[in-house]
Amino acid sequence: MELWAKLTAGEKMVAGGILAVVVGWILGLILGNAQECVTVLGYTSCVGSLNYFTWGSAGLLAGLALVGAIVAGVILFLKVSPNMKVAWPMPVVQILLGVCLATLVCAALAVLIQLTNGGNPPALMYVADAIMVAGAAVATWFTYQAWVAGKA
Repeated sequence: MELWAKLTAGEKMVAGGILAVVVGWILGLILGNAQECVTVLGYTSCVGSLNYFTWGSAGLLAGLALVGAIVAGVILFLKVSPNMKVAWPMPVVQILLGVCLATLVCAALAVLIQLTNGGNPPALMYVADAIMVAGAAVATWFTYQAWVAGKA
């Protein structure tokens, strides 16, 4: 709780967005499953399960969004940790903005690929997608606001 108190209001919103990306990714793993069944001569047999959330390029981009969120969380932690003195190569807010923006782009592209892939994905998977993209957007927006305030 000591570290949480050191965060500004905007950084707390960024942390909340990071948490939303992680929760959205986990929900996508849970809600993206669908049974694959085949009917032959009137007999239906389920041959397995497919997770639409992790399938193909969308799964790779969703994973990259998760990695970006984790990296942003580590940056926030290193920024406020009292025993960590990091020599940042540029202002921390610029690094955080770049990571959050990359996370948002990866999450949005994952959703776009999932929407255009076809198939019959579970509808609740899109709820997980919305949480992930919204979290990345919140983190990016509040980091951008901190960057603009630092420029003025």
